[in-house]
Parts: sequence; structure tokens; C-alpha cells
Amino acid sequence: MRTFCESHRQGWFRRLRPGLLLVMIGSALAACGGGGGGNDGGGGNPPGPPPPPPPPGLPPVSATAINIDAGQQIGVSRWSDGPTSTGGTGLPVGGVECLPVNHTFHEHAHVSVFLNGEQLAVPAAVGIVSLSPGNECFYALHTHNRSGMIHIEAAAPATFTVGQFFDIWGQTLSGSEVAGLTGMPVVVYVTDNGTVTQATGDFRNIQFRSHREITIQVGTAITEIPNYTWTGN
Repeated sequence: MRTFCESHRQGWFRRLRPGLLLVMIGSALAACGGGGGGNDGGGGNPPGPPPPPPPPGLPPVSATAINIDAGQQIGVSRWSDGPTSTGGTGLPVGGVECLPVNHTFHEHAHVSVFLNGEQLAVPAAVGIVSLSPGNECFYALHTHNRSGMIHIEAAAPATFTVGQFFDIWGQTLSGSEVAGLTGMPVVVYVTDNGTVTQATGDFRNIQFRSHREITIQVGTAITEIPNYTWTGN
């Protein structure tokens, strides 16, 4: 007995009614392997490469906020207090003067430095210069302790950058070196009101703002962004 496919090829179904003819044609094509369109592994273009994985997410901000009003040391000691020999010793540095009194504009930001996941203490007395016994001058960017808090003081509101602080400190900040730490990748995160962004471009141009937290990662990645708080601006 001839199969339906053979009969289909001989055209006997042309005698069928038009409506039934359409139904029979669809069934015949399916039975005879017609229609195509699918990829059963036997031909056609091979599947393309899988899409690239999404970029890694930013580290989350720590759920624990640490108050640093007491000025406690944050991180392990690595650098000596005060500026290096190439830092600010009283003369203007990067357009920032060392003045004998604190000024009315006074805000605070925070800087953290991590080396392969371990936090290092930012030195105290960076930007504070003893001119004579009992006579000091203060750069607009300075530290009083090892908490990482950066004091921003000026006669009027002004814009200051992380690069200016490192110049006053007498240390290098770049994409390949942070205060003498070299040979490792450097990533900088900026946190404002709990929102983290990864800095791009020249890290020296990052601006200080009230309660802005700047986290500098050298070497291996950190698992979370530290969270610090203090009273006032």
C-alpha cells in the first residue's frame, strides 16, 4: 500500500475539498519531514557563544556603623604620624595654605585604606605643623588622630580634593601607588549617604564632601565597604 507521502507526491489530494485540503497538507508536511525551521543538531548554524557574565557588583556597605567621635584608631599602624619630608611643613602645598587658626567653614569626611583586605590607619597630625612651642598652623585638610577622619577647614566654603590631602601628607596617590604601596591593583570607592560608586579617572580629583567616605583598596578585594558616623558635619 502506498503511503500518504507517496500519494501526496502524486497529487491525488487535489481532488479534496479546499478546507480539508489545507488540513491534509499540514499533516502531510509534518509526516514527511517538511516545514523545517527547527535546529535538531543535524545542520544549520551552531549556537553562538554564551553572553558574557555581568560585571561584578560593588561591595555592600557594612550594616554596622562605627561612631568615631572618640577619635579611636581605625586600622593597624603602618605610617608615622605627621607628614613625610615631602609633605606640608608650613609652606603652601597645592594651593592650600597653612594658617595659624581654624576657620569658620568646618566639615568632615573619612578616608580608609585597605591592603589585601587589612585596614591601615591613616596617620594623625597630617596637615598640622608646629611652628614653635604653642604655635601651630593648620592646612585646610588635616587629621587630629588615627580614625581616618579628615577635617576640612577654611575661611569660606571651598572645594578640596583627595589629591591635595595626599600632597599635604607627602604621599603618592595614583592608579598604581598609594602611599608607597605599589605593584598591586588600586580601586577607590566613594560612599555618599549609603550609596557606593566606584571612582574612575584620576583618583586625585575626588572631592571631599561632608560625611563622604572614601575607601581605597590596594591588592585583593574587600568584602564590604566600612561604615563610619560622627556628630555634626
